[in-house]
Amino acid sequence: MLDVDTSLYIIVAGSFFAALCNAAFAAGGAMIILAVTSTVLPVAAIVPIHSTLLIGSTSARAVLFRGNIDWKIAGPFLVGSIFAVAIGARLYVELPERLIATAISIVMLIAIWLPGVSWRPKLRHPWAIVGFIHSLFSTLFAYGALLHAVILHTKLGRRDVVGTMAACLTGMGIFKISGYAINGFDYLPYLEIIVFSLLAAFLGTWVGKMVIDRISEALFRFAFKSLVTVTALRLLYVGLAA
Repeated sequence: MLDVDTSLYIIVAGSFFAALCNAAFAAGGAMIILAVTSTVLPVAAIVPIHSTLLIGSTSARAVLFRGNIDWKIAGPFLVGSIFAVAIGARLYVELPERLIATAISIVMLIAIWLPGVSWRPKLRHPWAIVGFIHSLFSTLFAYGALLHAVILHTKLGRRDVVGTMAACLTGMGIFKISGYAINGFDYLPYLEIIVFSLLAAFLGTWVGKMVIDRISEALFRFAFKSLVTVTALRLLYVGLAA
């Protein structure tokens, strides 16, 4: 690991800007956190720490929008998520760092450059399956994405989508953190980073709401894609050169 102070400052700053982007543009935060952590943390710590840095934001939204949560979606999703995390967390700690780095970089590049997918599930009750697939990819490579693509094709209103997704992702985050810890990942050396990053995220959310109309979305998208692409290519190089 890099010097603790250096890593602390970089990740806390990244958490602030991730929260700001989520508040101002409703997108980009998770990928920014992934880009920042993959730059300064050991490869094996990227996904477990990524989970802890996101849960503050998702849990806050779950509380604020608790009356809008559709438990007919969130309940089955979380059932599928439990089984996926139990499998994925065990697999993750056994994966070689070279494979983790390469896979995360590929997932980042696909997520940032692949055109939007308008897939709509044809199953009558797809949410347990969606929960399993989304959580398995998220547990292994930090980014699931399937829930986002599917839930937007439901008849839920905007506030219902926000609340339901927050409940799903918060539950999944709790499962993931527990799964990594049970399988041997030690969060204690990163406790200071986690605490200050969560505080920075709350501050970033507040600032994001204030500047929501003052930042060009075109500039944000260009900077965001550039950051993620450069970080993913660096991580790909690390994985292939290991």
